[in-house]
Amino acid sequence: MQRSARVPFRLGHWQVEPTLGQLRRDGSDAPITLEPRVMELLLLLVEQAGEVVSRTQIEQDLWGQAVVGEDTVARTVSKLRRALGDSAKAPKFIDTLPKRGYRLIAPVTSPASTNPYRTAWPSARRLATVIAGLGLALLVIAGGQAWREHGRRPTPISPSQTSLLTARADDRYMRFTRADNEAAIVLYERALAADATYGPAHAGLANALVQRVIRWPATSRSPDAQASTLQEALARGLHETPRAQETLRRATAMAERAARLSPNDADVLKALGLTYAIQGDLDGAAATYRRAITQDPNAWESMINLGEVSLIRGEPAAAAVTFGEAFEAMERDYAEAPQRVGPWQGAVGVAVGKLQDSLGHREEAELWYRRVLEKYPLDPEATRHLARLLEAGGDRAQAAQLCRNLNARLGEQASCEAGTVQTPEL
Repeated sequence: MQRSARVPFRLGHWQVEPTLGQLRRDGSDAPITLEPRVMELLLLLVEQAGEVVSRTQIEQDLWGQAVVGEDTVARTVSKLRRALGDSAKAPKFIDTLPKRGYRLIAPVTSPASTNPYRTAWPSARRLATVIAGLGLALLVIAGGQAWREHGRRPTPISPSQTSLLTARADDRYMRFTRADNEAAIVLYERALAADATYGPAHAGLANALVQRVIRWPATSRSPDAQASTLQEALARGLHETPRAQETLRRATAMAERAARLSPNDADVLKALGLTYAIQGDLDGAAATYRRAITQDPNAWESMINLGEVSLIRGEPAAAAVTFGEAFEAMERDYAEAPQRVGPWQGAVGVAVGKLQDSLGHREEAELWYRRVLEKYPLDPEATRHLARLLEAGGDRAQAAQLCRNLNARLGEQASCEAGTVQTPEL
């Protein structure tokens, strides 16, 4: 999509160069390069500075008629905030209005002290997007027909579709099933066929290849052969087979190229750290995860991975601290991306509780279980472990009440019975 103008402008203390796709902070010589879709989002918000831009409008304006995942917009906004050094809880650039959308609140100026991106024809822009989408569809149909008639391959995907393909691949990857992971690999490869210089697609492909080794090893079709954590995969030697080594070499090459193309992208650095970790380079992995967290203080996925490195090293106290930091970062990120944070935050909080319990810090463990239940009522694991702690501390009545309530609401799924809940295994 082409915006109405692409002249440089200032956004707060940032100089924005739309044509180059770059931001440059006052007093800094090093520019930050934005993904094309992230820059388009910034320009859309600038065009309507001070006005609320709905998620639906962002989807239509940036992706046209394509269907994207529920949290694709949230991830794109999060990347823009990260580049600007903004915060969802204390915004200086982009304000989130729950259930309404986003609004640019920072001052926008140009050499003429006006907003060069505001236009009186928003409907015309949307119409242009639809027309462009129709033109693309006709091109694909025509290309397919020519291929059938003349035996040639269809025209490659336009580079303008790279970020959309990568977003779709990210959505499939995050479902963590074998079919979705393989579909993600296909989509990442298509994205790279369109633009081999797109760092996030290289990083996404690296992630999916590593997951293939950990969760679906080629040596066995048995579900018992797969691992759910990095620690388990290393213990089982899933990374040592010739097939796994070949896959991991490819994953590492992808992640290293992504880091060269997007050296300040926290998600890219997380992918690179994961390739190091699965090959046993824990020092390299830890250093790379810390770089990611330096780039983005809310990079909770890197914090979780860093905590797992501490567990592999036999450092449960360090892991508890890092997992706790991840929980806090997830809380900061929740308003922006609830679909992304929600499935993981409770489990991270429970992990902190179990670690504190294993260290003999029973009061800290109880606080963490209660904290999880405050945000995720009836979380089965948090409830069971809290009941066990209460019973061990002599409060049998409250422990029994917790289990009765959980069992009444969840039935057999709850499996909570005071007096039978076992000590947590790490």
